[in-house]
Amino acid sequence: MKEYSVFIRELSLSLPSLIVKKNELFCHHTSFGVGGKMALYAEVDCEKDLLILIKLCKKHNINYFILGAGTNIIASDKRHNLFVIKINIKQITVRGDKIICGSGASLFAINHVAGQHGLSGLEWSYGLPASIGGAVVMNAGCFGSEMKDVVDCVYFTDGDKIYHKYGKNLDFDYRHSFFQGKNYVIFKVVLKLNIERSEKVLENCQKYLQERHSRQPFSYRSAGSIFKRPKGSFAPYLIEKCGLKGARIGDAKVSSKHCGFIINLKNAKFNDVFRLICKIKKTVYKKFAIMLEEEVIILK
Repeated sequence: MKEYSVFIRELSLSLPSLIVKKNELFCHHTSFGVGGKMALYAEVDCEKDLLILIKLCKKHNINYFILGAGTNIIASDKRHNLFVIKINIKQITVRGDKIICGSGASLFAINHVAGQHGLSGLEWSYGLPASIGGAVVMNAGCFGSEMKDVVDCVYFTDGDKIYHKYGKNLDFDYRHSFFQGKNYVIFKVVLKLNIERSEKVLENCQKYLQERHSRQPFSYRSAGSIFKRPKGSFAPYLIEKCGLKGARIGDAKVSSKHCGFIINLKNAKFNDVFRLICKIKKTVYKKFAIMLEEEVIILK
């Protein structure tokens, strides 16, 4: 930790109330439940502290990683030389047909607020265990809808300045947004929804949740859909046609309920998951000449 000592001293002076942990485990903060030690870990619950923290990281050349709900991350079991910053900015405010939310707010919580205020358009995301910030970065979607359909504006920082961009300028595409590959940190998202009866919105939420439960393996830990949809086909279809339904390496297994999911039966290790992902990609390519691309983030 010697390389972090000066940074930690300045951080303690600038943000004395911030709790910074050493050697926190990734497996405790991801839905799949694998992952080794982080160099440093902290949770930030207000915009002001986040801006100060990112600025200090840049000043000291600290390699940081932004963590939302941790539902699409598979981290290796080794020690990661990263300062992992979990965004816990969760305030949600309603103004007319818009919902202003901190980037750490969960889609569950936002949908409940939308239902209470009769705002429709986000119901398709009910049951996705993601934060709104993470959902925007990857342009999350299902049931024919995506985040791009409801994002009005996003506020973000690079540690030096605060920026905002309207949804139409965020380069949204299938599982893609302006933020990918860039060092920006989202701290606030504004959604524009449609006025509807509260009862109808809540009814739609339950409909989508039931549909999700009927299709997906909620009884096990997972990181959601492992692969993006290849052009002209569907990853689960290709995986099943390759005879990989139920394929297993260690405690990592291709779900028999939904072949797009790899589940953690109990004590899966990163290498189990990674080897299974590689096996799927190799087998699908050999049979269909289609190279599957991961939707999850893999931290080696």
